[in-house]
Amino acid sequence: MHATFEMRLRSSCLVLLSIAAFGGCSTDKKADAAQPRERKEGSVAPRPSVVETPAQPYRATNVVGGARLTGTVEFDGALPPDSVIRLPPETQGCGNSVRTQSIEHTGSRIGQAIVWIADIRTGKPLPVERRFELANDGCLLAPRIQAVLAPATLNVASEDVAMHRNHIIDVRTGELQAIAPFNDNGEVIPFDSLLVRPAQLEVTCEVHPWSKAWILVFDHPYFAMSEKAGTFSIDNIPAGTYTVKAWHPQLGSGEQTVTVAAGQAASLGIKLGAPTVPTPATAQPADSQTK
Repeated sequence: MHATFEMRLRSSCLVLLSIAAFGGCSTDKKADAAQPRERKEGSVAPRPSVVETPAQPYRATNVVGGARLTGTVEFDGALPPDSVIRLPPETQGCGNSVRTQSIEHTGSRIGQAIVWIADIRTGKPLPVERRFELANDGCLLAPRIQAVLAPATLNVASEDVAMHRNHIIDVRTGELQAIAPFNDNGEVIPFDSLLVRPAQLEVTCEVHPWSKAWILVFDHPYFAMSEKAGTFSIDNIPAGTYTVKAWHPQLGSGEQTVTVAAGQAASLGIKLGAPTVPTPATAQPADSQTK
């Protein structure tokens, strides 16, 4: 990033002030106040979410003799190739082409897969500082995949000299949760009431439909992102038997059951491949071509 998000919050107001339908902006009145949740325009068909709604709230406690879980995430099939999207001359601020982001992997082991304990309802305390970021950078969204802890603030920004209009959809309901519009680089829009409950969110740029991001929202701290070598680690787990899940938006999901003992280490391997419901089709330039 060329500057910190905090330094650029004031500049984000300029774009919001130009859109009267969404109201005014100040650093005290956050952008999500301008995004009514009852808004139906822009919604899509509901789809199954990989993040379940918990039956009871998470309860923080003092974990004595917490266990450490390590493991790997793998995928046995053929990985989809990168795509190079050739852009028409009238496309502003994105250059002549955009290469879609590659799947990180080392052999059959997959990076950037989200791994979490699905049925844990008590454990270590939640961190106090919870602020996450999503940026339009090079006419792509980054990070493309991330896991976050609710409740939290999401700062959506633009590093591009280009127009963007990011739609944030709740996959389970299909409803449009928020819109983040941008006219230039250096703008930041903070959302304080978007990451409030467990959910699977999908972000798409209305102007550049190949630009997508996925956010899994959890109400507990027992999740991790796999490294490029496919490895992950989750620590300070209370003794017990749990269901551990892994998910990647392009490669599907997988799960394993694991029993951890107090003060002990455990390991497992998870294979992706259970199909996920495809994202809604979006238009792409007719001269897109695959590498």
